Amino acid sequence: MINLFRVILAAIFFATIIEARAADWPHWLGPNGDNIAPDDGQFEPDLNKWKVAWTAKVGLGYSSITVANGHAYTMGHDGAGKETVYCFDAATGKELRKYSYDAKLMAHLHTGGPNASPTVFVNKIITLSKDGQIHCLLDHYDVNKIDDQFTLVWKANLLDIFKIKLPEWGFASSAYIDGTSVLFNGGKTCALDIESGKVLWTSKTAYIPAGYATSPAFKLDGKKFVAALDGKGFSILSDTDGAEITRYPFKALFDMNATTPYIFDKGKRIFISNTISSDMLAFDGQKLTRLWGVKEMRNLMNNSVFQDGAIYGIDGEQEQSTNSLVSLNEATGKENWSQPNIGYGTTMAVGKTLLVLNERGLLLSVKIDPSKYTELSRRQVLEKVCWTTPTYAHGRIYLRNDQGNVVVLGR
Repeated sequence: MINLFRVILAAIFFATIIEARAADWPHWLGPNGDNIAPDDGQFEPDLNKWKVAWTAKVGLGYSSITVANGHAYTMGHDGAGKETVYCFDAATGKELRKYSYDAKLMAHLHTGGPNASPTVFVNKIITLSKDGQIHCLLDHYDVNKIDDQFTLVWKANLLDIFKIKLPEWGFASSAYIDGTSVLFNGGKTCALDIESGKVLWTSKTAYIPAGYATSPAFKLDGKKFVAALDGKGFSILSDTDGAEITRYPFKALFDMNATTPYIFDKGKRIFISNTISSDMLAFDGQKLTRLWGVKEMRNLMNNSVFQDGAIYGIDGEQEQSTNSLVSLNEATGKENWSQPNIGYGTTMAVGKTLLVLNERGLLLSVKIDPSKYTELSRRQVLEKVCWTTPTYAHGRIYLRNDQGNVVVLGR
């Protein structure tokens, strides 16, 4: 009876942990990789009812805030020569620890600083610096063992792995966990062993100008593939050895392919977007075919949101106050509606509510509805420039700007 009681207690404990982690935002594009946080019952669409829970300064850059196991992570650059990975208590904002290293700012036509977001895998935090340094850090969740440093598990460098020079805008691919390996993109794609950092494979094609998108893995008919966007086009790679299965030319202005591909229908459809167009592709395991392409929504550095047969996203480039928020029909690409003068910005969703943060720091909540634009509320939360996608976890909205000003809203 005692053993049975312990089993029941253990089952309840682990179920609670799993439920808590299900509401985390542990990596780029959220728990399900679709830029959507589940509505946990704590989300209020009226942004003016939210309070500032905490603020922080984390240095220059565009790294979004990931949340797991009660901790919030992000990255920033001090403007001189150091880049830092930060860990905060997600509820209070107390700085728990940080890890700094020498890194280039790379302020080319922008503020500079890290673009990639920390990826959490159990108790490992995997990051990519602007200049290609990969760090796997060990975090510990015992509140009695708080110190000011992470433990370094392993490190690597994409410049050495790919044998290339530093790309014009550095690197921006957040780590993508693929079973026991971790994927990175930067013109080529590589897979590293998550425990040791050992290189498992690199893509077999010749180096192409870097893209700045994360490379997701997916499975189709029992086979695993990797979706890789570079400066000149889109490739499907073998998940086993990085061999190219098929390729689709997808030219962007200034080779700025920076939006992570979305995988649909168990790998049968893939959505890609850049400064010129948005294309929906069909994949049959061997070749890619264009289903539709439109110019009514062009995602520059921001990923759209897909819900209930519709796509919602910002059309246009940065520093354009007339940019529109657009909804497209997912099946046809036909425009459902377009709301002008939103400005350049980023989008994500909490349940059936779209959050839009424009680059001037104005946060909007919009009803997800393909029939019409319905704005629910708006609130000025930061000063420009805001190119970082908001994140949501456990009743808190996490936001930042390029100067490293972090604002966290709570109820």
